[in-house]
Amino acid sequence: MGGVRAWNDFRRDPATGVVTYSTHYEISESGRVLSAESKIAFPAKESLAQMLGQTGLAVEEWLGNWRGEPYAPTSPEIIPIGRLR
Repeated sequence: MGGVRAWNDFRRDPATGVVTYSTHYEISESGRVLSAESKIAFPAKESLAQMLGQTGLAVEEWLGNWRGEPYAPTSPEIIPIGRLR
């Protein structure tokens, strides 16, 4: 049984802000490469709030990281906590 080489690459569309990233695995024994691609959007908090409101969700708290600290414009994350209206 041979090894597997893995790597990632990404690109960002400046017009939309959408990041497309790919994960690749090369099986050494056969040279076969398996890949998967995903897209992630990073909207501003205001845009996210508007989209959530349109879906019938009410945000009660905005967190800025996974430690539960409040959101600030310099936060690394935007985590809405809420409920259905």
